[in-house]
Amino acid sequence: MVSVGSKALPSKRPRIRKSVEDSLMVEDDKSYKHGWKRNNLSSKAKKESFSLDANTSKKNVSGRGHDGTAKSHKSWKHHSSSEPQTSVVRKQVDPDLAKYFSEIANLFESNEADLEERSVLCRNALEETRGKEFELATDYIISHTLQTLLEGCDVDHLCGFLRGCAKFFPAIAMDRSGSHVAETALKSLAVHLQDEQNYSVVEETLTMICKVIVSNPVDLMCNCYGSHVFQSLFCLCKGVPLDSSEFHRAKPSAVLAERLNLNAFRLSGNDLPHPHLLFSDLLKLLISGILKCSKKDIKTLQTDQYSSLVLQTALKLLVGHDEELLKIIPVLLGCKKENVVEGNFIEMSVVSSIVDLMKETAYSHLMEVILEVAPESLYNEMFTKVFRNSLFHLSSHQCANFVVQALISHARDQDQMEFIWKELGTKFRELIEMGRSVVIAALIAAFQRLHTHEQKCCQGLAAAVG
Repeated sequence: MVSVGSKALPSKRPRIRKSVEDSLMVEDDKSYKHGWKRNNLSSKAKKESFSLDANTSKKNVSGRGHDGTAKSHKSWKHHSSSEPQTSVVRKQVDPDLAKYFSEIANLFESNEADLEERSVLCRNALEETRGKEFELATDYIISHTLQTLLEGCDVDHLCGFLRGCAKFFPAIAMDRSGSHVAETALKSLAVHLQDEQNYSVVEETLTMICKVIVSNPVDLMCNCYGSHVFQSLFCLCKGVPLDSSEFHRAKPSAVLAERLNLNAFRLSGNDLPHPHLLFSDLLKLLISGILKCSKKDIKTLQTDQYSSLVLQTALKLLVGHDEELLKIIPVLLGCKKENVVEGNFIEMSVVSSIVDLMKETAYSHLMEVILEVAPESLYNEMFTKVFRNSLFHLSSHQCANFVVQALISHARDQDQMEFIWKELGTKFRELIEMGRSVVIAALIAAFQRLHTHEQKCCQGLAAAVG
C-alpha cells in the first residue's frame, strides 16, 4: 500500500514493476484482511484450471458457469458451424493480484480517495490487468472492482484494456460477471466519444473487437448474457444511447398502444437521437458477419429467444438504410442471399416455412420488427406472398396473431386493407370467441388511419357482439 500526501493508496505490485511516483511510501495493510476473506480460495480450487468450452459448463472460483447455462442451457449448447470452436482456458487469479484488487476495492468503498487519487489508482490497476483480462473480468468479486476502474479511467487505459482482451471478448461477454464488465466498458467508451479527439482510438479498439465477433457471431447472439452485450455494441456503433428502450424489446402494453394509434407511424432514421452512423463501417461489418452464417446457423438465429433480441435491435438501428435492410431481412426470412434480387426478394419455396416460423415465440417477435422496418417494396412482397390467404389461420394462433397485428398496423394503403378485410371482415365473431379481439382493434385503428371501410368495420363488430 502507498500514500499520496497523508492518504494511503495501493501501489503497483513491486515484484512486477517499480512505482511511478517516488513520493509513494509503503504502509502496513490493515484493511486488507477482511477483504481477503471474500477472495480466499480453497487449496483444492488453487490446483484447478478452468476451461470455457461451447459444449460444457465448467465453473470458476465462485462456483458459477461462465456461459450462463444455469438459466439458458439450450442457447449455449448451440454449436455454430461458422467457425470451429476453441477452448478458452481460465487460469486462477494470482493470490497477490487478488489481494491487490481487494485493497483497491476497500479504498473505493471507504470513499477516502479524491478524484486525482482515484485516477492514479485506475491507471495503475488497469496496467496490472495486462495479459490477465479474462481471468479478472470473469472473477465474481474482482469483476465489480474492474467495473469501477473502467468507469473512472482515461480513454487510453480503457482502450488498452479492451485491446488486451479483444481476443477473448466473446468469452468475457458470455460470462455472468464478465458481461457486466463488457457492458461497463462499452458505456465508458460512449462517454469518451463525447470528445471527438477520442474517435480514432475508440474506432481502432472497436474494430479489433468486431473482427473477433464476426468470425463466429452465433454463440454470442444466442447467449443470455452475450446477447445484451451484442445489443450494446450495435447501439454504440450506431451512435445512440446504449440503454435506449427504443432499440430494445418494448413492453407489450407500449407496443399495443402504438398499434392502436390512429396516426401512421414507422421508425425513421431521422428520428434517432443521433441520426448519423458513428461507426458505419463497423455496423456493416457486424451485419456482414450475420449474413455469412450458414443455413443451419440462420435457422438457430430465427428461433432462439436471445438472438431474436439482438436481431430486433440491429433491424431498428438500420432504419433509413434500405440497402442494408434489403440484404439482411430476406436472409432472416430463410432466403438464400445469392437469390435475392429487386422485385423477387422472397422465394416461394420458403413461404410455408415462414408461416410455420411465425408460430414460434422468438420468431414472431422478430417478424413484428421486420414488418415495422421493412422498406415498402419488401413489405408489399411479404404481404402478397406470405400473408395473403393465411391471415385468419395466423390470427387464430397464440403467437402468430401478434404478427398479424403488426402487419395490419403497418399496412401501406387502402388496397392492402381491402385484402385484409376480405379475409378477416367476416371472422369477427370467431376472433372474439378465440380471445383475439386485439386483432379486431388493430383493424379498426388501421381502417380509421387509412380512411376506408370504417362503416363496414363497425357493422361487422356490432353483428359479432350482438
